[in-house]
This record gives sequence, structure tokens and C-alpha cells, in this order.
Amino acid sequence: MTEELGRREAHKAATRRALQDAATRLFAAQGFNGTTVQQIADAAGVTERTFFRYFGSKDELLVDLILGGLPLLQAAIAARPAGEAPLAAVKGALIDTVSAVMDDERRPVLARLFEGGPPGVHLQQAGAHLLLRLEAAFAEALEQRLYGGSGAEISDAAAFRAEVLAAVAVAATRRALMRNGELIARGQGSRQDLVRLIESAFAALE
Repeated sequence: MTEELGRREAHKAATRRALQDAATRLFAAQGFNGTTVQQIADAAGVTERTFFRYFGSKDELLVDLILGGLPLLQAAIAARPAGEAPLAAVKGALIDTVSAVMDDERRPVLARLFEGGPPGVHLQQAGAHLLLRLEAAFAEALEQRLYGGSGAEISDAAAFRAEVLAAVAVAATRRALMRNGELIARGQGSRQDLVRLIESAFAALE
């Protein structure tokens, strides 16, 4: 029985990953609006009905792809120099992550967030959820940097400090992304532009 459940879970995970990979390829090739759920399902080798067992909509799948990058960002924060100030560590991690993501096939997926004008209808619809998840990811990573790593007991005051720093970092990140979205909507917006905007946004906090 346990072995059968294990096979089922492995199959579910493989199907979910196939849908994510298919969506990434199609969004990159023909855009978010130009891609249908049926096309994603066909490319993943499943039915449209199966798609909706995993994702409620195409927008939900896009959000899932973005949230999947949070562990990469947390790892980048953890890898920053030990003596670096918290917000400087977040800024550096963001720039490192932007450089990695903008170099691979996921770059067009990020750009699709801003279709239809800044910040993009897809980001507007899921914005609060995305920002809360990003804030939680920042707070967790900062707690680990500041107070001894995963599983360490910290005071309420220390946790609150990490949460405030995370909220401020998210605000700066959001403004940089939105301004870059305006550039993308005008057919501009390069990696260098986004890096410059991140640096400017965090410099305003000093």
C-alpha cells in the first residue's frame, strides 16, 4: 500500500513538473496571452482536464512558476558575506538572482508579468499573495543570517526585526520591478536596467 502511494505521488510530481516545463517553453516562445491551457496540456502530454487538477487557471500556473524561484533567492541571501548588513545582503542576493534568471529560459516568463502595461494584469491579480510569500521568504532568510541559522530559537523582538527588514526589502524590490515593468511595456528593460533599479531602490533606504 505504501509503495503504491509512493508511485502515485511520484506520478503527480512528474505531471506537475511536466506542466510547468511545458508552460515555461510556450510562454517563452509565444507569450502568456498567446498560450492556451490546451496547448500547455498537449505539450505536457496530458489532457486539459488533467491540467485543471493541478492548476485552477493559467494565471495560477504562472504564479507557481514565480514562487518556485524563492528557494533560489533564499540560498543567494544565505551565500552573501557574513559581515554584510541585512538589506545589503538582500540587495546583493537579488542582483545575483536576477543575473542567473535573466540568463536562462525563464527570462521571458518574468517579462510576461508586465504584458498589458505595468505592473501587468497577472501580477495585479496575484500581487498580494506574491508579495506576502516574498516577504516571508526574506524574513526567514534574514532570521537565519542574523540569529544562528535554521531552527535557532529567537526572541519575538528579533523575529520582528527580521520581519520589518523583509517588509522594507520587499517594498524596494516591488518598486524596482514595477519601474522595470514600465520599461518592458515600452519594448525596453534589460538586465542592466533592472540591476540599476534594484541598486537605486535600496540606496533610497540608506
